[in-house]
Amino acid sequence: MWKVRAICGVVLLPTISGCLANVGPADQQLLTAAADLVNIRSIGAGPLQLDADFRAQINIPRDGHLTLKWVAKDLWSLEITMGDYRQLNVRKGDTLYISRNAPFTPLRLSELQGLLDVFSSEADDWQIKKVNHPVQGGIETECMEIRAKSGHHASKSKRELCINEATKQVLTEEVREDDNYRRKEFKDYQPFREHSYPRQLRLLVNGSEALNAKITALRESTFDQATFVPPAGAIARRQCENMTYPVEVKTPDPAYPRSASQNGMGGTATVALTVLPSGFVDNVQVIGSAGHEMDQVTQEIVKTWKFKPAMCGTEPIAYDIRVEMNFRLY
Repeated sequence: MWKVRAICGVVLLPTISGCLANVGPADQQLLTAAADLVNIRSIGAGPLQLDADFRAQINIPRDGHLTLKWVAKDLWSLEITMGDYRQLNVRKGDTLYISRNAPFTPLRLSELQGLLDVFSSEADDWQIKKVNHPVQGGIETECMEIRAKSGHHASKSKRELCINEATKQVLTEEVREDDNYRRKEFKDYQPFREHSYPRQLRLLVNGSEALNAKITALRESTFDQATFVPPAGAIARRQCENMTYPVEVKTPDPAYPRSASQNGMGGTATVALTVLPSGFVDNVQVIGSAGHEMDQVTQEIVKTWKFKPAMCGTEPIAYDIRVEMNFRLY
């Protein structure tokens, strides 16, 4: 055995210490209240604009900025800039439009968009597994370990939410996935309307900081219709409620390149690709390199893969995913 493979759309939680308590109805109610508290994009919340500065580790640290303009879950725009790179996503109705000045979205920027999921937490998607009551900085807290009820990463993802027991305010949140390979941290929670949001967002990969974002502004706003006009030439992707995601049908593994094996070389090759409505694969792009030979065999093999396509109801749709191929010698 020499590798572990991961397939993800936009992938995703906590350490538990102290005395464990029985999980009861009061804890479930607290989880619901906490989810409502951090869900700044809840239905009827009103338009908002969020700005953040970030630093992404892409060979070298690179600084950037993002701006989210949000009216509703089916009407928003997200603009990301980093050096010469520009990307604008516009959601309008049942379509997401993606415009960028490169063939693909850099891996770290895809993960940055995943960090924003913290602002729209839904309690119904999670269930409490453990509860403990540590004292943090002199504050009595209630820390809940919660797991996703379903989904591709439900068995590999977990989340810890710590709340001030006296004020019922969120203190910290952490998400771990893929056996701690990725860890997301959310801290420095601040009030906004009747909600609460973290000003500090971090992603650690294998223990090293990959992303660090700081919310610089969050405010109520109004926008004219021109804000949400789809960019010319943008990629269009159908969106819908209760979408079903691509399912692997035929996904053979690549061969470990002989020269890499002989020289004890390894790494993680990450590719972005589109699963077409036919279930075949298109637009394969290497977005994270393990080295030329490992990148090449990964790119070649995924082009032969076959999926059951993503579905909106009975309609098959195109869907973009990432694939990680971890080349390891054991």
